[in-house]
Amino acid sequence: MEKVSPLQTGRFYKVKSARKNFLCALCSAPRAMKYSKNLSFINYLQITIVAVSLSVLLFPFMGVKAIIVALPVWITFEVANKLLYRKEITCPYCGFDATWYRRDVNLAKHKVEDFWKTNYPELVKKLDNPGSENLAAAE
Repeated sequence: MEKVSPLQTGRFYKVKSARKNFLCALCSAPRAMKYSKNLSFINYLQITIVAVSLSVLLFPFMGVKAIIVALPVWITFEVANKLLYRKEITCPYCGFDATWYRRDVNLAKHKVEDFWKTNYPELVKKLDNPGSENLAAAE
């Protein structure tokens, strides 16, 4: 069975509770992002609850020093949010990543080409050899 691109069929992923809706700059596919670049108020509330809970659990062993546990909790939340956000930036349909494009256009182009070679090799072959279907039909 031939793998069909969502760009050909018009069927796109639906993201639940998306914070940002936009179109991909390269393929114009509708996109949505669930995570934001910075932590929200709810995230800070979660950090506070987790840090206070861990501090209460560690207080009998560490005393007042247990408050320091808030720093690793905050760092963990921050790193997890950045990783999820960074993972979500890349377009799942064409492989375009705006952050790479801002840093280095040629590298972004190669990343998109690699994405197409791994996910849609049959389309890449058609683009590389535009007359191959005509030659095969003529023989």
